[in-house]
Amino acid sequence: MVGNLIWLQLGAVSLCYLLFGYRVLIAVFLAIQFSSYWFHELELVFFPTGIVNLMGTLAPLLAIASMKFFKLSNFFEGGKLVFQHLLFLAILTAFYNTLMNFFVWSYISLIEESNVTIDAMQFIKNYLIGDVLGCLTVLFFAALVVVPGIRYFAPHLVPLKFKPKKI
Repeated sequence: MVGNLIWLQLGAVSLCYLLFGYRVLIAVFLAIQFSSYWFHELELVFFPTGIVNLMGTLAPLLAIASMKFFKLSNFFEGGKLVFQHLLFLAILTAFYNTLMNFFVWSYISLIEESNVTIDAMQFIKNYLIGDVLGCLTVLFFAALVVVPGIRYFAPHLVPLKFKPKKI
């Protein structure tokens, strides 16, 4: 089992949670499930495809919750985007997704008694690199292109100055 070099899906899911919050959990899961069916021709069953897709749904949410718990989730300070927090979010999301997928795929290979052996180092290396690159690509594209574009073409949709919360 190997991962993609750039897994953009994880970055898109992270961006959905940053924009809309946890309320889009079911929509994100269904989007991942149907995209697996349409683009990768995987079955629409809950085991094993749904379990793996559920991990992809929960990893960014878990990373954002961890950052909120440790008070690292203030992505805007004084109207400026804090790129260090986006970078940390991408790495943490990729880490969670890689570890959860590794344990799920290891469990699935044991349950199904398949002849597929999972090389832990290769699996973790490939998934982690793909997840980090995918998250960074989508999040930085959104931060550097989409948000300034919205501010330029539709300034009434995005406030020009963000007021940081007082703790």
